[in-house]
Amino acid sequence: MSDVDAIVVGSGAGGLSAALRLTQLGASVLLLEAMPSFGGYMNPFSRKGYTFDTGVHYLGKLAPGGSFRQLLEVLALDKEIAFAEIDPQGFDRYMFPDFELRICKGRPAYEERLHTLFPNDTKAIQAYFGVIDRLLSAFSDPHGPPKTWLDRIRYIIRHPVLMKYHSATYQKMLNGITRNPRLQAALSAHCGNSGLPPGQASAFVCLMLLDHYMEGAFYPKGGSGAMRDAFVAALTRNKATLKNRTPVTAITRKGDRFIVSTGQGETFAAKTVISNVDPLIAFRQLLDPEIIPRTIKKKIARMTPSAGAFYAFIGTSLDLPAAGMTDANIIHYADMDINRNFAAISDRKTSDPFPYYFITSPSLKDPGGGHAPEGRHSLEIISGVGKDHMFKPWSGIASRKRGDAYNRLKEEIGMSLIRSAERYLPGLRRNLDFVEFATPLSNAYWVNSFEGCNFGPDQTPRQFGPGRFVDCKAGIEGLFLVGAGAISGGVLSCIASGVWAAQQAAEFLGMAS
Repeated sequence: MSDVDAIVVGSGAGGLSAALRLTQLGASVLLLEAMPSFGGYMNPFSRKGYTFDTGVHYLGKLAPGGSFRQLLEVLALDKEIAFAEIDPQGFDRYMFPDFELRICKGRPAYEERLHTLFPNDTKAIQAYFGVIDRLLSAFSDPHGPPKTWLDRIRYIIRHPVLMKYHSATYQKMLNGITRNPRLQAALSAHCGNSGLPPGQASAFVCLMLLDHYMEGAFYPKGGSGAMRDAFVAALTRNKATLKNRTPVTAITRKGDRFIVSTGQGETFAAKTVISNVDPLIAFRQLLDPEIIPRTIKKKIARMTPSAGAFYAFIGTSLDLPAAGMTDANIIHYADMDINRNFAAISDRKTSDPFPYYFITSPSLKDPGGGHAPEGRHSLEIISGVGKDHMFKPWSGIASRKRGDAYNRLKEEIGMSLIRSAERYLPGLRRNLDFVEFATPLSNAYWVNSFEGCNFGPDQTPRQFGPGRFVDCKAGIEGLFLVGAGAISGGVLSCIASGVWAAQQAAEFLGMAS
């Protein structure tokens, strides 16, 4: 049985950042990954000369002084990963039935754009950004996060916005600011990045998502694989041990050591373990029930996963710029009411047009990144399928073994998604060089997400902050959690959780941090 200071289970953004930070702090680290490749949602795939991202489409907070850039500086990766800025005049194009909104770089410019679109709603727009200001003030409180009940009371007194909106959905918050359906649509357009409609999403999550991109949007040069490779190279330089194709089957404790067992029959021991596994899987399937506190068992029993998505990965000979597409993302909403668009996903027949979808092109965001053969383009179209999706009968069956009925259904829905996207890219179906479709079951298999969910636990008010594992602690001494189940979904939150968990693990190990 091998013994190290720390074992990291899973190599998504949280696991990689935790492992790297621990090596920087002097710990010996073993990283275990079930799949052939490291990276989780930072792991791309290539077919016929095209390369596609599975989870990294655009990133914020990367301008000088931004929190994401600061994290990369802490990890000594700020010089190792280069980023291309997406059109600062409109990196997201939200397309509604009778108007278009482009989110641009710089909050003053974006506010001015909203005032131009909605000249009669000046007070409502000011009130909206006032809520964001008060929330940012609370989250950057110089007193730090509250540690005791008395601290929490003082914290809430200093920041009443937390009491007002901590249990509010984004829709409830908006209703208190404006009843103009067009303005509500504009201010809700980015909610898709939370995986939920405004009527279900946490107000805090949606507000922070908008703030995340206010200083611009960026894409890693070379794609998500370049980010992943920078982490792996740094871990290799720092003498971490990386083992792929090594699924963890059990985590228990013996004395002051955790014992981690794998599908190959190996066992490893360490004083501390950092899990990048979805908490719904880690606590229900991997951790010894005897070491899980009752309060954590109750918390896990209450947790609900986020929904999954349907993906079309496309290699095309279509001239995307001539068709009107740029490096900006296109987000289509068939209805002004964002909530109705989400509801329609679950009700649609397989051949119906998709009520909302997201279109992005790696080859346009990063022309020199090798995402497509010369003169061609890579394209990714994504939409939701709802939690009670029609692929559930094949759950638990290994990838590529689900049979003809599954493949026919996937093909029918995928071509419907492509037909829907031809609203913006006419002739796309006639110019398909390569197509591969993916369902929530693909996520469940390739990144071990619970029921194929995209964002870890649902980002509802009940599952934001204390409703997740925001402090990265698992209730078990020496065990820490990272990834989408910790702070929030998204690459920045996952990397932040990895750094924070590593700092705490280093303190637990008695190392300087």
